[in-house]
Amino acid sequence: MPGRIRRTTAASAFWSARASLLPVPLLIVAALLHRLQAIDTVAMFASLGVALLLAAAAVGLAVLALVEIWRDGSAGFGLALRGLSFGAVALGPPAVAVAAMLVFPPLTDISTDPVDPPLFAAAPDGIWNRPPPDAAEYAVQAAAYPHLVPRHYPVAPERVFAEAQALFARRGWTVLDAQGPRETEGIGWIEGEARTLLLALEVDVVLRVLADGRGSLVDMRSAWRTGGHDLGDNARRIRGFLADLDAALQGVVDAPAAAPADAETPLVAPPDGPPPDAAPAR
Repeated sequence: MPGRIRRTTAASAFWSARASLLPVPLLIVAALLHRLQAIDTVAMFASLGVALLLAAAAVGLAVLALVEIWRDGSAGFGLALRGLSFGAVALGPPAVAVAAMLVFPPLTDISTDPVDPPLFAAAPDGIWNRPPPDAAEYAVQAAAYPHLVPRHYPVAPERVFAEAQALFARRGWTVLDAQGPRETEGIGWIEGEARTLLLALEVDVVLRVLADGRGSLVDMRSAWRTGGHDLGDNARRIRGFLADLDAALQGVVDAPAAAPADAETPLVAPPDGPPPDAAPAR
């Protein structure tokens, strides 16, 4: 009776399946621990790097295994498919990030007011009074996000400030500093810390409310503390917040980039200085 031929399992398929077991759990645990502030950002990125290396190795070994299985008839197709699938899942988020880097400009600091952006005065880690982006960066921002402009509301600044405070709380943003318009002669601000959705990276946000004689002028700024590319996150944060503020106040008029030369009443103070009864913009 002829003997039964036993097919050997491709070693690369075995190791691909083994290597693919760790990346996804490691990605989840690292992001969760960082969100809970159990590890710092450096440790999280180190863990993510290890996970992505393992995922890339799993995918590479799976491809080698599939070639060997096709060529030599070796066993291990299921193992190779498992390694390829799990590895691809772990490599999915970085692939999306790379795609976002190709779509959005390399900015990390976005503001609705490029001339006089709201200042960060309470952010930790040496970011106090961080200088705003230069003119070249704002030109890139204007081209990429032309609809991110100041908001003008025909209501009292105290009401705008109260609605903005409620939105900060609703989003779970940590308030670092806040001053109401009545306490600062018509200028109010809320500065806080937000976090990104997946990795919980720290983001500084500040909103300024300025009384202009016909209502309230609102500007907002959002800036990542780490990295050289925000993947469009800051613009989405500002756009979403202002959309909710529009809904809360039931109506909005976008402030123009520059007042007409013959305008009788400017929205903001003229270039030679604020009105005598107004405090300097923060």
